[in-house]
Amino acid sequence: MSTYSTNWDLLHTVKYYKQEIYSLEKTELSQLELSGFIYAGSKNGGPIAFMVDFRKAVKKTSVILTNRIYVFSSSGSLLGEIDTKHCGKIIEIGWDKEDRLICVTLDSKIHIFSMFGDEIKEITVSKSLKITSSVYLCKIWGTGVAILNQAGDILVADLFKEKSPALYTTLSSDQEIYDMDIIPAQFSNSREPEVLLSTSDGELLICIDLEKQSLQAVGTVVKLSLSPSGKILAYFTQGGKLVVTTLTHDKILLQFETKSPCPTKLVWCGTDSILCYWEKKNLLLMIGPNDTFVRYSYGDSICLIPEIDGIRIISNDACEFLSRVPQVIQSIFEIGSDSPGSMLFEASQYFQQRDSRADKIIREISQELGEGINECLIAAIHEFDLKRQNLLIKAASLGKSYVRNFNHDYFAEKIKEIRILNQVRMYLIGIPITYNQFKKMGIDNVIIKLLNHRNHALAYEISKYLKLGSNKVLEKWACDKIKYSKSQSDEDEKIHDQIMEKLKETKSKVSFVEIAKVARDAGRESLAIKLIVHDPKSSNQVPLLLSMDKTEMALDEAISSGDNDLIYLILFHLLNEMSSSRITEKELFSKLQNREKAIQLLILYWKQNKDEKNLKKLLEALEKYDDIAVMHIEKNFKDHKKKNVEDKIKNFKNASMKFEQSKKMIYKQISDEQIKLINVQLDLEKKKKNAIELKGKSVNETISALIKNRDPKTANKVKKQFKVPDKRYWWITISTLAQNRMWENLSMFAESRNSPIGYEPFVRVCLKNLSKKEAKRYIPKMKNIEKKINLYMELGMWKQATEGASILKDEELLKKILQAKEISKKNKKLKKK
Repeated sequence: MSTYSTNWDLLHTVKYYKQEIYSLEKTELSQLELSGFIYAGSKNGGPIAFMVDFRKAVKKTSVILTNRIYVFSSSGSLLGEIDTKHCGKIIEIGWDKEDRLICVTLDSKIHIFSMFGDEIKEITVSKSLKITSSVYLCKIWGTGVAILNQAGDILVADLFKEKSPALYTTLSSDQEIYDMDIIPAQFSNSREPEVLLSTSDGELLICIDLEKQSLQAVGTVVKLSLSPSGKILAYFTQGGKLVVTTLTHDKILLQFETKSPCPTKLVWCGTDSILCYWEKKNLLLMIGPNDTFVRYSYGDSICLIPEIDGIRIISNDACEFLSRVPQVIQSIFEIGSDSPGSMLFEASQYFQQRDSRADKIIREISQELGEGINECLIAAIHEFDLKRQNLLIKAASLGKSYVRNFNHDYFAEKIKEIRILNQVRMYLIGIPITYNQFKKMGIDNVIIKLLNHRNHALAYEISKYLKLGSNKVLEKWACDKIKYSKSQSDEDEKIHDQIMEKLKETKSKVSFVEIAKVARDAGRESLAIKLIVHDPKSSNQVPLLLSMDKTEMALDEAISSGDNDLIYLILFHLLNEMSSSRITEKELFSKLQNREKAIQLLILYWKQNKDEKNLKKLLEALEKYDDIAVMHIEKNFKDHKKKNVEDKIKNFKNASMKFEQSKKMIYKQISDEQIKLINVQLDLEKKKKNAIELKGKSVNETISALIKNRDPKTANKVKKQFKVPDKRYWWITISTLAQNRMWENLSMFAESRNSPIGYEPFVRVCLKNLSKKEAKRYIPKMKNIEKKINLYMELGMWKQATEGASILKDEELLKKILQAKEISKKNKKLKKK
């Protein structure tokens, strides 16, 4: 361990070290001649893509093919091959924040692939322009692509928004552009991505939304690079000078004379130093403050992949990481260090050797032991070397045993982080994220990254280990299993069983609708249907079934859920299908057959919207003749005064015919009676020369009108025609006569023959029409003495009431009459007062 710090490099006051993370000597990546490839590495330890540069001569091997992109993990494993024959000439590749590979072609098209070679989508940038022009320069970053074409147009496409690429500006044809970079939205003043250009005039242009801002550079800039913080700009001039300045160019931080031509690559190592790489010389120069620099020489070409805290260096031999030496590692391993962490680490070394000096050192730092434990823990998290990491953890564990009331939860939390990082960095996984990257990403994004790499098992175990909930992990696993398996019917059954078995085993609750959507989009409808039925929410099942044109299944599910809104959703879908001629009326009605709830709702909808034409067609198709008959009858009772007689008769005839079809003969008879009534009323009106209006009246009203018109003979005729019972006829007659105060006619009618309804109704109609005098006339005709007595009492005829009670010899009734009489007298006196 004493030689560990001797390999560190000093750049001004900052120490850097280069760690070998993976050996690549026996991997597939080692077979590539890196100098002949365009390459791009994804952030945070992501995959690296290589593509033969058509502008360079490359030594071909049996493994390398043109028109192909090879994607490797940092550990050298081949993750995928992408056939790009259909894409055209690709001039630039890069990665977005979700580890999707972005390819830009010469004809301004953007192709997006997964790291395993599956094409996700294509964006045509030239749609934003009237004339298509070849790409001159382009830049890819986490969320977008910026393109400068030969015509001078700058276009920016957002990879995560469904909108056409935006035309930022068009440059003058007099200006030659040497390089381009992007100021991401989170660092720009406009909160939109801004394009940074270097011109032949020695200007730096910042372009956004048809506006340009010009800054004067120190010489003509041929290569530029914005720092990860978005605040500092480094650029290389034609004269061989490296300049570091603030983005606004108000302060120059560094001017370094390299006396060399433009480097192949100009990238940042974290935020403190700049790396210049000359491929022809295989020279990597790290330049820092006060003109300090460190030189690294390589035997072959290398690839540089910038990270937020350093740079990944890929060669045919190894994957290395160049970064600042973390302060805790310096304080422990620097020669001559007496920090608590260094002392505790030394004590742990003695303790392993069973040397008593271990106890002596721990006693010396007893007051700073907590700090020493923390330093060893944090240093262990930063370490890629497992042996060194293990020694640091042992040192921290030793110190912990000497501290009372130590925060064991903190220790456990850091050990968890170490375990997770070690698993993610494993050779087979090949994602070498540093602790700084891990903290910036957060555990949720680490899990997402693992899922993007299809490391579902590890993502699941980490989620389970941290008790984060594994539903989303299993959902993504199920989606990927469907996407990337063979499309066969027996395979569908197998996949369904595997998914359900895994969910049952893990007791997880996933969104079946999302998994089913993936199956649908993959053209596996049978699998999608098998999966969606497991979703407990009908509101999830129905839209998906509709999207697959499984309307009858969707309708059955909606009906069983009892949700009218879902049923209407399907009905409106079917109506749209019918209106656009995708289905016929017959097909619509057949889908509704035997689905009574849906039929009722559709009938209600068409009734409310007064769509009689479609409503009648539906009812005819479903043989609901009763409902059609009711429709015809309802027409006669809506605005019946405005309806002409012919229409009314026609509607009743139609109703009668439909009732006959449905074998509802009683209703047919009623309809026929209505037609007969209308005809009788017409005849009567003609005979009376319209002196009486009978239009729209019922049989009872017609009889009443005739009696009022002093035509009892015709009224009696109508009674016979429509078989009106005697009792009803008498009620109609006496009510009409009393209402019209035709007392003489009422008396004559009472005397015409014995009343079938008795004579109490005569009394009542007289009282109702405020004629006590007439009412008294009919009481003697009543046969029931008790009812007579009650009416006498009601009319204040106490003498007659008393006589009646005497006849019945009812003392209780007599007392009741006398009491009522006294109360009546008192009430009269009070009224007089």
